[in-house]
Amino acid sequence: MTYPKHLHHAFLLLLSLLPLATRAQTVAPLATDLSRTTQQTASASVGARGTALSLPVFDDFSGREGQPNSQVWAARGGTLVNNRFAVAAPSRGVATFDGLNANGQPYGSAVSDTDTLTSQPIDLGGLTASAQVYLSFFWQAGSIVGAPSSNSSSRPVFLEADFLDNTGVWRQVWVQRSTGVQTAFQQQFVAVTDARYLHSAFQFRFHTSGNQANTNDTWSIDYVYLNRDRSATSNSYRDIATSAPLTSLLKRYTAIPVWQYNASSNPANELNDRTFTTLNNFDVGPANTPVAWTGTLQVLPAGGTSTFVTGNRSLQPSQQQLAVEGNVRNTPLSTSAEGKRVRHTITLLTNETNPQTLPNDTISRVTELTDYYAYDDGTPEAMVTTSAFSYLVYRFDLNKSDYVRGLRLYMLPSPTASSRTLTIGIWDDKSGKPAGLPKATQSYAVPTSPAANYVDVNFPSPVAVNGTFYIGYAASGNFLQTGLDYNSPVPDNYLLISNGPVTATSDNWAAPTSPLPGAVMMRPALTNGVVTGIADAATAANFSVYPNPSSGIVRVQGHYTHATVLDGLGRVAWVQPASQIGQEELDLSALRAGVYVVQLALPNGSTVTKRLILTE
Repeated sequence: MTYPKHLHHAFLLLLSLLPLATRAQTVAPLATDLSRTTQQTASASVGARGTALSLPVFDDFSGREGQPNSQVWAARGGTLVNNRFAVAAPSRGVATFDGLNANGQPYGSAVSDTDTLTSQPIDLGGLTASAQVYLSFFWQAGSIVGAPSSNSSSRPVFLEADFLDNTGVWRQVWVQRSTGVQTAFQQQFVAVTDARYLHSAFQFRFHTSGNQANTNDTWSIDYVYLNRDRSATSNSYRDIATSAPLTSLLKRYTAIPVWQYNASSNPANELNDRTFTTLNNFDVGPANTPVAWTGTLQVLPAGGTSTFVTGNRSLQPSQQQLAVEGNVRNTPLSTSAEGKRVRHTITLLTNETNPQTLPNDTISRVTELTDYYAYDDGTPEAMVTTSAFSYLVYRFDLNKSDYVRGLRLYMLPSPTASSRTLTIGIWDDKSGKPAGLPKATQSYAVPTSPAANYVDVNFPSPVAVNGTFYIGYAASGNFLQTGLDYNSPVPDNYLLISNGPVTATSDNWAAPTSPLPGAVMMRPALTNGVVTGIADAATAANFSVYPNPSSGIVRVQGHYTHATVLDGLGRVAWVQPASQIGQEELDLSALRAGVYVVQLALPNGSTVTKRLILTE
């Protein structure tokens, strides 16, 4: 059994999208990550914890994406818990040292110290060398995006481990310097038997050095384990873990308007007939290890659970990256009109009893069926930099006629850029390519620092589409940077670029000469046939946001699919996170005091707008 090559291989950090001498689009490492500020978890200080940790200490980073678990790690060292950047990880979730700080911003412009992951204090007092305390962990150089730069005296690129001794001094106990090669995960053991480390406030930390301006020099660690009565060969564990990100619920997309799903001649065919993850066996044998699994589907927040797959296997010792898959079409979704958030899950049944490893037995993914199409999963691993006026478009195949309101783009800040304008365009299909001139366009002046990850660029009025349509953007000015999702494939020939002027008779469209390693993060929003896109007065009267004025926490009265907040100049100031789509409460406490407009997208594709005043 195999699984996608992007789980095995790294890609070049720069990739030409156009065969033009101008290299109008290139793929580059992330220089910032705006979504990081929405991924923060509550961080407990050491003082708040009150007491030092006791052995064993374990973390395989199987929690939700964001900062590491504050019960094990000190706060805000810059590392990101995720299941996106690693290649063939030991277990679901790793801690990635990506070179951006805890707020997703660069540290500077040099090649020097970047991220740090520091344990909470651990009580090793009273132990001696005979206790055989060892720290073990898995490490990987590079990520799904590519390899780190090679280490040199002038460009230090490395991952190191340090121990805090009984005099309060950090001492390096292990270091791995980059050879410029993206590696598989490797396990490392470090003895904690020196008397100066066996004290009541012992700590260990991991630290990286590399490019401070972007995520070029990325490392990841996983399965960190500190305990006594071990040796440098104690590499067998009673644990079977999920690993690879769970693939999409949908066959063709990662999101689809609910009415387009319902309009399919067989809606179940929109679902994935092969959604899967992989699993790893940490037991080195010699006996095989039995495991069973089940796959379930649930409409959130409280829909019933249905099962789409069950299975079992006898695993060989140390078996790695075994694909576990199921056909979600076995449990088709309801074709009710309301928007949906759907979670599909694969759970391993391992008979394990260790509560620390049980979380990695389950892996889930949430899919939105609201008012937009997407090929991306909502999180970037790299960015597409556009510096010349040339259209980049996606193809979409409708199940019924509709109207397109506009295009939602994941934009990244570019502080050195100026005079940037993008133009979105939409085309009908002609023999598998966009037909001549766009049927509608809309320009947008790109701010140096977008106020939110996704920016909505809407046409003056919704545009009628039927069958197959194409939508995308072109940039003029200097360096437009949009997100690129490395974990989501796009169907062949569904991403096209214009290799020359777009005219009424032009046929200058082609797929990139080199395959793009993922999905450019742009999402068309549709209206379900609503021509104006604006809800009528009677419908709008059923909605309200309150309290108004508000100090930041507001509630929505009325059923909607997602919310966007615009500032007084009409700029996007806040986009509702995917995990909060359609919820009654909106947390706008990060916005400054002022007058805003709350846009509520409704299940039928129309929009309700409400004026809101935020106070200090």
